[in-house]
Amino acid sequence: MRHSIHCLAILMVVAGLACAQAAPFGVEYATGQGSVAPDGLHLVQWEPFRVTYVKPGADLQRYTKVVVQEVTVSYKTPPRPGRFAQSDLDSNYALPDSAIRSLKQYFHAAFVKALGESKTFTVVDTPGPDVLLLSGHIVNLEIDVPPSRDQEPGETVYASSSGQMTLILEARDSQSGEPLVRVGQVRAIEMADGGFYQSDPVSNSSAVREIFENWARDLQRELDQFHALPELPPLNEPASYAAPKP
Repeated sequence: MRHSIHCLAILMVVAGLACAQAAPFGVEYATGQGSVAPDGLHLVQWEPFRVTYVKPGADLQRYTKVVVQEVTVSYKTPPRPGRFAQSDLDSNYALPDSAIRSLKQYFHAAFVKALGESKTFTVVDTPGPDVLLLSGHIVNLEIDVPPSRDQEPGETVYASSSGQMTLILEARDSQSGEPLVRVGQVRAIEMADGGFYQSDPVSNSSAVREIFENWARDLQRELDQFHALPELPPLNEPASYAAPKP
């Protein structure tokens, strides 16, 4: 329930219900609807994610390690297994259990690899006083193209996108559970060139892995940038720290 409330808050911002008033190279807190999450994190303008919330005054320099938890997955609407008519406007397909397991494995591998290449953090398996706990949530998952099991025998399906998903990432203190950073991003499930491809397990897996690898690199960059700040500015002080160059 806790992460569902936080996901709802960040999804509202992704949809454009709040707007950060920020300088291009500084940490500035937003005002208006959706600018404060239920747990007190505040919306800021910060690249590379579409939406970023932080804990004002947090000191991320005390953290040098990170634990990557298993990602959770939830659909936008309950999917229906089976093939639908071409005119069906609600063709949200259910992925096979094997595909969900693979999706979770791809996610974990991508984030462990990217964070393992960070000059700031080391990936570990256990909590500690200098450890961040990274939890990922894939929400609003929509699969618009039938998986192989739902295709007609001998059928070949081509698509430029097989659906879309929203990623919510939370970095928390591994001992207290205190939230420090939360980011969100929406991505279509597609190849990098945006062109049509044959919808099969190999191609769809490639598209998903590419998304996760990009998200993982973005998170590494963002956490490294926040870590380079003396602290995240308190709300009652000017937010004057410049964002370090990646």
